[in-house]
Amino acid sequence: MPIRVRWRTKEYIPFAFMIFGACGFFQILFIFIAQYLLSVGSFYVVILIPIGATVALYFGTTIIFEAYAQIERKQKLKTQFQKSRGDLPILKRILNFPIVKPLLIMFIFFTIFFFISYYIGIIYLDNTLSFLVAENFSALICLLLANLIEKRYGKIKRY
Repeated sequence: MPIRVRWRTKEYIPFAFMIFGACGFFQILFIFIAQYLLSVGSFYVVILIPIGATVALYFGTTIIFEAYAQIERKQKLKTQFQKSRGDLPILKRILNFPIVKPLLIMFIFFTIFFFISYYIGIIYLDNTLSFLVAENFSALICLLLANLIEKRYGKIKRY
């Protein structure tokens, strides 16, 4: 049976806020990039579209978080009587924090697909429309990627 994280409980609401805040901060960086580096002139497109992308990144990250929690639970049940391995390097400790891996996966793939689709779109469209298409396409691809990770890595079957 898959783990279903109840995000509104007092145990997981801080993780939900941290994930949502990180996704919002990431989209603020993309607003800055769009305004100053990509010369997108429409304030409505630059502000409203990243709000939707923030929500999409949030849901994708929570899906990946639940898949990693499922795998971690299985590993903990198998290795609960083993000795601890001692001190870990600081980079390994940062990567072992529960929300870092899902956020890194989403941010890396969003950035890659955004710039690829933006530069393909700039051939046929103007800056504003290319930004609009790239944000939506990247958010959609990230949601599909999160679903794929949940199905293949976490082996979660919801229904």
